Amino acid sequence: MANPPPLARRIELGALLRTYRERAGLDVSDVAETLGWSYVQKVGLVESGKRKLAPTEVTTLADLYRLDEHERDKVVALGVQARKRDPGPEFVADFALTYVALEAAASHLKVYVEELLPGNLQTEDYARAILTEGGLLAPNEIDLAVTGRVERQRRLVEPGAPRLTIVLSESALRRQVGGAAVMRGQINHIRDLAQRPNVEFHLLPFDAGAHLALGTWFNLIHLGDPAVTFVYVEALTSSEFYDRPPHTEVYTLAFDRAQRAALSPDVSLERLDQLTKIHSSEQAP
Repeated sequence: MANPPPLARRIELGALLRTYRERAGLDVSDVAETLGWSYVQKVGLVESGKRKLAPTEVTTLADLYRLDEHERDKVVALGVQARKRDPGPEFVADFALTYVALEAAASHLKVYVEELLPGNLQTEDYARAILTEGGLLAPNEIDLAVTGRVERQRRLVEPGAPRLTIVLSESALRRQVGGAAVMRGQINHIRDLAQRPNVEFHLLPFDAGAHLALGTWFNLIHLGDPAVTFVYVEALTSSEFYDRPPHTEVYTLAFDRAQRAALSPDVSLERLDQLTKIHSSEQAP
């Protein structure tokens, strides 16, 4: 995706450098000594994307890890992007800022949803209903938050948009958020999105039964080439990121099993039509 946030590139660079360090059989103390750093914790900050690297530090690590030409070019380019100034944050919760940055830089997003549609899939009316009902934001803050979510949606359909694979529980579209009219608009939006060439949509019906992902809500974020995979899990006031086994392996398995249990893309679109009719027959509260 064009113009990815520097934060996302720092995280991607850090994850790659950790992979290359481990492949080279080096400890963090070896890295700190080579770079002349007095405390080894700085290596952890770099590998988690919390510290920028100077150009000479990037090339020193490339030499230390014995990277080939392609790998060296990759980390040098990421280093340049990672050193840029971060733009002002969008109006999102502090704990979600990292996710929004990674989402903007992703090459492939895999979204598993049970009850609440994520911000980048919400219509303006759905988002406004959720945020208003939450009662935590002032009216002007709600406007800013809704604008930010609409902007994130635009990134999913612009040139260079990431691949997007959605596994969406039927319950998320049966629950009335904002009333029947809002839900009809939301379902129509999902239908339009599902028919885009970069999107694969699967509806998970009630009769799909139990599966590994049941009771969870998470995203898989794939960045770059070679791909770095992150798992994002969000709660009301906090979030967790995982980028190492066994977490990445288990969540990937859970997503794959949910996708297999869900309806095919064509049948999913047919079910959306049925859900629209259900909301058309219901009175808005």
